[in-house]
Amino acid sequence: MENLGVLVIRGSGGTGFDRQQKFIDKMNRRLAKKGVDVQLIAYEFIDWYEPMQSQQDILLDRMFNNPNIGLKSKILRKLLMGNIADLINYGGKPNLPGQTYERTHLLVHNAVTKLQSRLVENAPLIVLASSMGTEIINNFIWDRQNARVDDPFGTTPFERFETLVGLFTFGNNIPIFSSFITIDDLRPIQFPIPGTSEPHKSMAVWENIYDKNDPLGYPIKFLNEYYAAANVKDIQVGVGNIISFWNILSHFGYWTSRKIRNRVGDFIAEVMQVDFSKNHIV
Repeated sequence: MENLGVLVIRGSGGTGFDRQQKFIDKMNRRLAKKGVDVQLIAYEFIDWYEPMQSQQDILLDRMFNNPNIGLKSKILRKLLMGNIADLINYGGKPNLPGQTYERTHLLVHNAVTKLQSRLVENAPLIVLASSMGTEIINNFIWDRQNARVDDPFGTTPFERFETLVGLFTFGNNIPIFSSFITIDDLRPIQFPIPGTSEPHKSMAVWENIYDKNDPLGYPIKFLNEYYAAANVKDIQVGVGNIISFWNILSHFGYWTSRKIRNRVGDFIAEVMQVDFSKNHIV
């Protein structure tokens, strides 16, 4: 059984976690050099794409194989369908689930329970979320905090994220989704999570990392007075390379950033020094 769980949720596009795995591999090598036993860290990837991707694949197949249409720009259409369409079709309206919203959250829950099964009791949790994954995990946690009836996705403290000690959001999309209600009525998740006990509570860190050149990733404390008062830090970090750092392509640079990787790794090293087994969360 491992002592720390790390939940990873990336943004839209096709399936696969190549960049995220490289991020973890490099981070683990640095952690090992610092004396951290990385074998005691369990990582779980949230593959949330199937509900939308299966429908997008059907649509693309019908478009491209219909001789009466003859559409051009197939590569661009596929790119837009696999990215922009996700933002539209997810339907991320907390407590007002559509089919895609509900099916997506079921996949999140499955990953959470799978990770939980690998961990010791009271193990701390860290979440790494990027792009649209920030919106999905935000809504998932919100729904656990605001369940109106018995919550099938929140039957244990771990499933309710009450052992969450670190929330790292990269290239945050929340402002893109925020106009579905009056901006000044928008509320952030409660963090630390209600029900969190020591030592988890005193360690709790939420860092929202964005690049000022990234038009798809945002700070969030500016949204309204509730976000301004929230326990979250907006941190500007330059990401990308000479081709991408100054434009929209910087949005794809968070998982290759050494600064971010080291920032997360240093926090993991700090968490691994704490004995969480003495605390009993009920």
